[in-house]
Amino acid sequence: MSREYIQQGIRSVAENLCTKQVGYRTELDEAEVERREISESRFTSLDRRIMREASNLSADLGPEYFEVVRNPTEAGLSQAARLRTNHEAARLAVLHRMGLAESTGGVSWLVRRDTEQVLRAMQRTVDRQKTLAVSGVLLSDDRLPMTTLDVRELTSIDGRILVHGEEEASGRSYMMLEGTDGQVYHIYRTPEMEGLRSQGGLQTNSFIRLRKFSTARGPIVEIQDMGDSEAILRNKAHLRETASEMIRRGVYPKDDGWNGWLGRYQKALVDAAFALEQRQTKERERRRSRGLGR
Repeated sequence: MSREYIQQGIRSVAENLCTKQVGYRTELDEAEVERREISESRFTSLDRRIMREASNLSADLGPEYFEVVRNPTEAGLSQAARLRTNHEAARLAVLHRMGLAESTGGVSWLVRRDTEQVLRAMQRTVDRQKTLAVSGVLLSDDRLPMTTLDVRELTSIDGRILVHGEEEASGRSYMMLEGTDGQVYHIYRTPEMEGLRSQGGLQTNSFIRLRKFSTARGPIVEIQDMGDSEAILRNKAHLRETASEMIRRGVYPKDDGWNGWLGRYQKALVDAAFALEQRQTKERERRRSRGLGR
């Protein structure tokens, strides 16, 4: 079979057969499909309509963003157009949570020009995850939200590496990181990360820690590769240190009810925090019994 037939012909035949069987889609069917697309971590028909405006250039916005205006309450819209606009506005809000769009207030948004590439990379990652059951690096939970991370905005992230990849259109290398905060991050690899990769570091299923520090020469990102993520679950020193640091910051570890590795990691942190509290309570009681006060 020709490549063109495999890429398009089979799909076209299937579409025709389905149309003959169930008939053409109604406006309600199309609206329901769009509604389900609003929260998807992939490139959707809603994104395709939004990205049509990426050709709008503005010196004020720079090369990274373009402006999109979506006002569902605009006068003169038909019922169908109002519904489509409402879906697109809701999708823009989701892109904002993913780090791919910024709200400028009201009905205006700034959208990243690489949104399509990032969303397609996310979809490839999800598809690839479905085939990785044997290697043990599956996403912990399908409910985990995905977002993009600009290293320039990084403060501190811990997590395990799910997969490395390269975007076909831009050629940029990236990795997907399952953060211990319950987010899956799409991160473009920096030269420092590439250097570690060339030395055998940052392997899939490794637990890493990213920290940004300010120095006299400017901000730097520290990358700590802590090895196999399964081993981290048994590393009592790491769990105790991490739980202690979180408590010092006023953030008590909690189990968010995720499945898989992330659920086990969060539970291990909760157990470590509880053990620390028990130890501190016993120490205070011992000091009081000896008349040493607090």
